[in-house]
Amino acid sequence: MTALRSSAAARISYALPRYLLLFSVGLAAGCSRPASRDVEVEVSQVALDPDSRMPVVLLEDKGHTVALPIWIGPSEANAIAERLAGIESPRPLTHDLMKAVMDRVGVALQRVVIRELRDNTYYASLILLWKGEEMEVDSRPSDAIALAVRFGQPIFVDRALLEGQGALNLRAQRDEPLDVDGVTVQRLSAEMADYFELPAGQGVVVSGVSPAAAVLHRGDVILEVDGRPVRDPADFRAQLEAHGGRAELSVQRDGARLRVAFASDARAGVD
Repeated sequence: MTALRSSAAARISYALPRYLLLFSVGLAAGCSRPASRDVEVEVSQVALDPDSRMPVVLLEDKGHTVALPIWIGPSEANAIAERLAGIESPRPLTHDLMKAVMDRVGVALQRVVIRELRDNTYYASLILLWKGEEMEVDSRPSDAIALAVRFGQPIFVDRALLEGQGALNLRAQRDEPLDVDGVTVQRLSAEMADYFELPAGQGVVVSGVSPAAAVLHRGDVILEVDGRPVRDPADFRAQLEAHGGRAELSVQRDGARLRVAFASDARAGVD
């Protein structure tokens, strides 16, 4: 399989979070589409499945309660990851060229919608606007997502897909304490966030520390990994795995904000 280009490495995680590995890749043979509203989602991660060695794009709803993983090709993964990382190609690649042509002829992308699952394949639509008329064009989800992130337009998923066998229940995963390289973390509840005078929905509390990870203390609140906010235990683990177990953590301890250089092999320090 063609290797993913190193220029996208800042955005593409080279291992899926472990809770994704628990998800069976044998999807249902088909999915009927009942009348339902579309749910807006965002690209939370582009990762590499360690078993199939194929990239996966993970789409999460705005409340971060459910996610839909979609396996895509390496070139499409690069197209999505590089754009999210703000990497510009010196010459227009396929999706950049398509956007340039659409802009030139006056065709606007309104939104993309991932419509259904048929025979283990997801189907999406581009909702376009041309001369005041809205039109719908069939698309692969990977191409649709790559265009959406270039146009800055929203991505939607049919609610039936988020309630089906292929979706991941993030709420159940994120409420459970997790052990991450010798550090046990748990979700920061609204009550705990208020106690620590922190914004709700950000940070995880350290509830246990092994001797090898003693740079962190029980009661620490981990707020960021290399400058990126941490939402919950699963998000903390995914971010740390994406950095190979080494990262600078922003930690609140006894009312003070610290920077902790964390490494899974215990070579770490505090500023």
